[in-house]
Amino acid sequence: MSKVAAYLSGHLSGEVSTRADVREAMSVDTGILKIKPEMVIYPRTTNDIRKVCRFAWQLAEKGHILPVTVRGAGTDATGAAIGKGAALVTTAHMNRIYEYESKQKLVRLQPGVTISALNQALALHGTAIMPLIGSHPFGTIGGAVASAVAGPLAGKYGTIDKAIDQLEVVLASGDVIQTGRINKRELSRRKGLQGFEGDIYRGIDAIIEENGEVFDTLRANDATGYNTIADVKQKDGSFDLTPLFIGSQGTLGIVTEMIMRAEFRSAHIAVAALVFASSNAARDALDELCNMTPAFVEYFDAQLFDNASARGRNYEFYRRATETIKSPASVVIVGFDEFGDRQRSKKLKKVVKVFSKYEDVVFSTADGEEATDVLAALDVTYYTSLPDHADEAAPGIFNGFYIPTERLEDFARAVDALAEKHHTHLPLAGHVYTNTYGVYPSFDLHKVGDKQKVLKLLDELTGVVYGHGGTMVAEGGEGRLKAPFIYSQLDERVVKLYDQVRQVCDPHGYLNPGVKQAGEVRQLAEMMRDSHDAGQFARFGLK
Repeated sequence: MSKVAAYLSGHLSGEVSTRADVREAMSVDTGILKIKPEMVIYPRTTNDIRKVCRFAWQLAEKGHILPVTVRGAGTDATGAAIGKGAALVTTAHMNRIYEYESKQKLVRLQPGVTISALNQALALHGTAIMPLIGSHPFGTIGGAVASAVAGPLAGKYGTIDKAIDQLEVVLASGDVIQTGRINKRELSRRKGLQGFEGDIYRGIDAIIEENGEVFDTLRANDATGYNTIADVKQKDGSFDLTPLFIGSQGTLGIVTEMIMRAEFRSAHIAVAALVFASSNAARDALDELCNMTPAFVEYFDAQLFDNASARGRNYEFYRRATETIKSPASVVIVGFDEFGDRQRSKKLKKVVKVFSKYEDVVFSTADGEEATDVLAALDVTYYTSLPDHADEAAPGIFNGFYIPTERLEDFARAVDALAEKHHTHLPLAGHVYTNTYGVYPSFDLHKVGDKQKVLKLLDELTGVVYGHGGTMVAEGGEGRLKAPFIYSQLDERVVKLYDQVRQVCDPHGYLNPGVKQAGEVRQLAEMMRDSHDAGQFARFGLK
């Protein structure tokens, strides 16, 4: 054990390990990069994290950088949960749900709580954190906040920022702050504080005042960098740092506790599955479906269902549709979560009425337990992402981008051209309600050519997304993998703004260095794994 690890082990209540196998397990996420930490720390308390950050700060003041990366379950695919130095893993001990206040539907919890555990606890009260529905069940709440996840229900219920009431954050210095909206007088008081907390409030407020014109260029539906700084200060002068930490991927501070707002959730979902012979017809139907105010609308290229069929997974509604449509092009699944049976029935009847007039479409409807098979189809991308033959996989690094509805058809044609150019398949799928999509190309990372193709395709896809009025990160984050390609597309003033925010919150640069920074593509190539191994996640499920 190194001197640093030995020192920390003697001062923390949690465990510190430098075992090679433990470090190896924490060197990968669900993506394609690999970085082995020098030590793995399992903090038990907020105070443990404070001590680690304070120690790293003191080392940095002496010219020695100890990178600190906070990690939940590692479901991120962009390299934001891996790094050199110290890996802080919250799942072992910081996984408590403290309390639930039923009147306001507020839940207080730690970042290592899994999405599944929280959903099960809240289900006892008939509530849920709606933006988390559909996310990795074994992913952590801290990871969801850090990466600003937005599941299929985000279109109706809003993204995760709407569900966060307050955060407890350990700053780079080891100081702890509680976020929440404060008025002008309180802002003035905090800006007058001595120490690092005062530096944060003074620095962020100054950036906001100096970058008004840059804020006007920040694009909607863009979770890149620190765009949420635009939501920190309101016109009335009130101020809240909460938005800044949502989606920051552990680069500005470490979230150690949170208060989140739940909503009542229906126990039943009525669904309609529509199989189209033409992709054009399917995309033309999307606006009409969204106008029916569903809980979700999900689009899939039919190739994803064909891939599942080739592995023996046949969805009954799709099998029946192929009896009428020999070569389906697209599948759209729409869900309604109204509380009343009659209300859901009316929505399904409307779908039937509208699409009975369509040619070359076959649809099925179901409610309650009968909807199970259709709802299972929402995970159909798994059969492409992780096929049974382990040589190939479709790592989830090409999803989470935003494309406006009016440009979707043109974008799809550009993706087809990109697929033809690279001699690969790029099946498209996504959340229509939020216009958030992904493509699922397969690679064999044992092959040097495929490794090169991954980075080249990511670069070119980024250009296609921005060229069609989209943004590359509408959910999740850019991490270290997407950042070089995205930042080359951005206004230089925006990139400079990100750097200013980072400098204020992490002046010594030890919080997740390399994440949300435009590093060299050559360095990414050196970090790439030789395979896309899902083995360590298999015990949780392969969704």
